[in-house]
Amino acid sequence: MSTSTENLAIVIMAGGSGTRLWPLSRKNTPKQFQSFVSEKTLLEETYDRAKQVVSEDRIFVSSVEKYRDRILELLPSVTEDRLLLEPSPRGTGPAIGLIAALLGARLPGVTVATIASDHAIENDDAFVSSLRLALETIATHTDKLAVIGINPTVADTGLGYIKMGEEFSGTGSDRIFFVDEFKEKPDRKTAEAYLADWQYLWNAGYFIFSTDAMLGWIASYAPALSSILRDIQGGAPIAEAYAGAENEAIEPIVVEKLPASSLIVVPASIQWSDIGTWGSLFDFLAHRNGKKSFGLGRTVEIESKGNLVYGNDKRTIAVFGVEDLVIVDTDDALLITRLDRAADIKTLIAELKNKGHDELL
Repeated sequence: MSTSTENLAIVIMAGGSGTRLWPLSRKNTPKQFQSFVSEKTLLEETYDRAKQVVSEDRIFVSSVEKYRDRILELLPSVTEDRLLLEPSPRGTGPAIGLIAALLGARLPGVTVATIASDHAIENDDAFVSSLRLALETIATHTDKLAVIGINPTVADTGLGYIKMGEEFSGTGSDRIFFVDEFKEKPDRKTAEAYLADWQYLWNAGYFIFSTDAMLGWIASYAPALSSILRDIQGGAPIAEAYAGAENEAIEPIVVEKLPASSLIVVPASIQWSDIGTWGSLFDFLAHRNGKKSFGLGRTVEIESKGNLVYGNDKRTIAVFGVEDLVIVDTDDALLITRLDRAADIKTLIAELKNKGHDELL
């Protein structure tokens, strides 16, 4: 299958402000602007992968106004007109709707892939081939919405899953399936069952669609949002119109309402992590390097194992006789927690907020 890349575009979603990797990732410096797995930030790594799929003038970045300057600093080849900025965050539903409205007007008939800016990927070639296949497929089947499903490697309870149905098309390893069902984050026993069943994939949260089709689906399933988007397309000030949008994810308002005949999934053997927690970062680094502990920055570890120590060049962190800890040192905060509790950091964030430490968040 071959489709001109002039009709294809990638939008990097870089507006998130998650704090699950606190104290490094915060509202003003979220994880897409951090360097966790290489010398480059996750955003820069994502852009480098996107360049292998489409030409640079067809790579856009979706974010919010507050991150404009940081994005332009990290990605100097991105021009202002390739920033698709929300006045304020409203969730992936309005964000993807705005992308469809703005790009659809600028590039009629364009096929778009929205991908996360804060994921880590080891084998770029698998990512590139899977995303290219999804884009080319939707370019010739514009009534469909495609998602990328990652072949799971562990029984992860922190991710959503996709159950594959009947085969949609396939040649060699380029097989595509209809989506039978989206599954919420499972418990441990269910995740283990999913891992053992070839039909189940991790949901990476990447969506590939025709802008015309997406606007049509929003009109059918989310009429209030559709009205806002029509006002923007008609020339209404974005800030004024967008203020009325509800904070909603794209899955419940559109994707999960589509008929089964409209949803397809491209399975991908990508060595991938959403780096949702310090624990998932540890797992990714362990798989990549085969090490039992990781020390980033000036660290010394003796008679210890299973630790993730994230420091800086200002002082040395010495770890002695301990196991399975996360230690993260920044200029104004120090985190120490057990690796198996790292996913519960939202409890700590809530307590910091209750104590009035908003400057740390």
